Amino acid sequence: TIASIFGLEDHVEALMADFDSRIDALKAFAEGKTAIVGMTTSGSFNVLGNDGRCSIIGKEIGFENIGVDADIDTSTHGNEASFEFIVEKDPEYIFVLDRDAAIQTEGAQLAQEVMENDLVKGTQAYQNGNIVYLAHPAVWYTAEGGITALDLMLQDLESELLEE
Repeated sequence: TIASIFGLEDHVEALMADFDSRIDALKAFAEGKTAIVGMTTSGSFNVLGNDGRCSIIGKEIGFENIGVDADIDTSTHGNEASFEFIVEKDPEYIFVLDRDAAIQTEGAQLAQEVMENDLVKGTQAYQNGNIVYLAHPAVWYTAEGGITALDLMLQDLESELLEE
């Protein structure tokens, strides 16, 4: 609708086609793979479901998000999870949104410092180099949905998953 106001329908159509093909490439990669999607905040890890932040990873991209029960509401800040829980689930991939970096919490631990502990180091995700720290946390945390945001979010996934 906005594009039509400015006569940019063709431009937006091209953008959407590009997004679709990029998502399809990520879908092909994700097929049959398990993941835990979560957010580090205040030194802990909260799992996120397919109902809020980062839900594109499970819903559109297609990783099997094994970190949460489908009936649990995780849409705001997720549900705090123990590192033992992550070990028990042993996902192939762990996607990490650094909330403290997104909101610029002073003195906060970096997501990598929170996640790379002895327990998580026992998971196949860590051992295979498949912990994905989302490079644009502010976008994932506060700005999902726009054209620029979607481009950055896809870049974060593509750079970690498709460019080897």
